[in-house]
Amino acid sequence: MGTPQRKDDHIRFALENDVQCRASAGFDDVTLIHSSLPEMDLEDIRTETSLLGKKMDYPFIISAITGGSERAEGINKDLAILAERHNIGMSVGSQRAMIENESLRGTYEIRKYAPDILLFSNLGLAQIIGMDNGSISSLIDSIGADALAVHLNPLQEVLQPEGDTTFKGGLQRLRELKDDLGCPVIVKETGAGISMEVARLLSFLDGAEISGVGGTSFAAVEYYRAKNALQKHTANLFWDWGIPTVPSIIETKKHISTIIASGGVRNGMHIAKCLVLGASCAGLAQPFLSAVYNRPLTQASEYLDRMVHELRTTMFLTGADSVDELKSLPAVFHGRTREYLEERGFDLKQFSQRGV
Repeated sequence: MGTPQRKDDHIRFALENDVQCRASAGFDDVTLIHSSLPEMDLEDIRTETSLLGKKMDYPFIISAITGGSERAEGINKDLAILAERHNIGMSVGSQRAMIENESLRGTYEIRKYAPDILLFSNLGLAQIIGMDNGSISSLIDSIGADALAVHLNPLQEVLQPEGDTTFKGGLQRLRELKDDLGCPVIVKETGAGISMEVARLLSFLDGAEISGVGGTSFAAVEYYRAKNALQKHTANLFWDWGIPTVPSIIETKKHISTIIASGGVRNGMHIAKCLVLGASCAGLAQPFLSAVYNRPLTQASEYLDRMVHELRTTMFLTGADSVDELKSLPAVFHGRTREYLEERGFDLKQFSQRGV
């Protein structure tokens, strides 16, 4: 099966089938502390922030979704217009298809629709291992990207029939890219989270998008794409494999300062919790895909505006008038997330006793 068809399959299955993780991202296990005396007016709240040196009006981005097919081109166009209109960042989907077929470049060329946003180029670790730095730099420049996101997707690659499981030497290639490219380089998981052990190895990079368990499961997507019983069985077994989003934020923050928290982020309160726990901003993919696919762009704008309202409301009710202040608020952990983090050696009083 060709890459464009695979890209369309991923879009179709993500929209038409239940491919969400059965396990929780952990947001329900985090309680923010209510402020009965906010000492601010709602209209005074500021949501602007910066990521990798570029200013954004809100602390969230449109995470990597697609590219590499005719259907993907229209989606990327709408997402880019949305991102530009609201001044948030965006990542294109994997540019693997563009490497294989130069004629597909146009499906990733969205700068004409979003000249000012923070834009991420996107390549897989398995792809960069076999590419020279000059070719990678040209790929980034060809779409006018500000930074490179290298996606770490061993789960997806090992489950899909056409997957590339060549990962040996990836860490060294990342070091070489960081030393040579001249633009920010981050890594991005694809739904299985990043551990503190891996974060320590990657601490030389400019950041990480953790993409934890709790959102779209690419094992589930591959379950629906499976061609035989063994593939289907394996994808089902690993449907919820990985580290939930909330623990992954805290694990990764131990070694990497700039974190994009994604994986099951669905509303403004989730975004606020991500920031309180240490993320620089949040990332969303599937909700934006659903909002723009075969729908007027106004619906996506309404969804984004609703999230902003939810975020601002959460900030008001916790007494935070800025994104920086939100990052210093206390939080209390419960349930499985608390058990997980304590077993991993984290003293959660560093969160619950903030400001006491």
